[in-house]
Amino acid sequence: MENRDYAVRLMVEDTAVVGYVARTTFLVDKARKLHATFPIATAALGRALTLASLMGIGLKENQRVTLQIRCRGPLGGLLVQANWKGEVRGYVSNPQIILPPREEGKLNVEDAVGVGSQLLVVKDLGLREPYVGSVEVQKGGIAYDLAYYFALSEQLPSACSAGVYVGKNGEVLGAGGFIIHTPRGTAQEVISVLEKNIASLGEVSKRLYRGAEPEELAEELFRGLPYRLTGKENLRYHCHCSRWRAERALLLLGKEELEDLLRKEGWGEVSCPFCGKVYTFSGEKLKAMITYLKNRGGNHESNQD
Repeated sequence: MENRDYAVRLMVEDTAVVGYVARTTFLVDKARKLHATFPIATAALGRALTLASLMGIGLKENQRVTLQIRCRGPLGGLLVQANWKGEVRGYVSNPQIILPPREEGKLNVEDAVGVGSQLLVVKDLGLREPYVGSVEVQKGGIAYDLAYYFALSEQLPSACSAGVYVGKNGEVLGAGGFIIHTPRGTAQEVISVLEKNIASLGEVSKRLYRGAEPEELAEELFRGLPYRLTGKENLRYHCHCSRWRAERALLLLGKEELEDLLRKEGWGEVSCPFCGKVYTFSGEKLKAMITYLKNRGGNHESNQD
């Protein structure tokens, strides 16, 4: 069912304004099931997954983006990754936190994240070094903080929104959001129209739960402007872990650490934080890895086999 999640891309004619609108209901619910998240963590992780996926489809081939929040609140930490193909994955440090709701009855993601936390954006653009930008979290709701990042670190004024509608049993009933970039020099008339439309849109997650499609939300967001759709991309929760990657992670520990692991445990284990899959390595495999590192002088250079 996750192929029902998708995003649309659009642009406003004769301007540099671009937008992305998505439904992420099924991929967020898959993340909830994988990580056994309680509602607050479901909402926080779902918002981040949604925003990262929207950023991802704006990248070029073989590029990816990572959003990380070093939380001062009880959520502990949050990390999501997305690529140009619409694939996204993520996790939170403390998936089962409970906090009182906010005054309006909404899930208290803001206090779970914590004001003063740090938001890092890492873009792997295929260059020698990735681009890394960071800002201090202003509110903790994630979407506002990402908009703050765009304005401060990339000098790109933007409107960001992401929401997750959680049911009584913790299931995700609706999830999605949008990102609209309005580069400096955008006519004030265009910005005013967008601001008015955003204010009247309502809660995106509940609109999606009631049957709205991303194209319908895009029409409301850009009503009154000469916009056109420029693309559509399926979105899905997808983890890239493998036994080979797990072996590489163990090799990166180095010869001494592997010898210590072999001596104390007799075997090794790597658990993927994104999907929970566990890869185990026997004592004989650890010995072979140690021998490999000794032959290479302790450095790890491995080819996939």
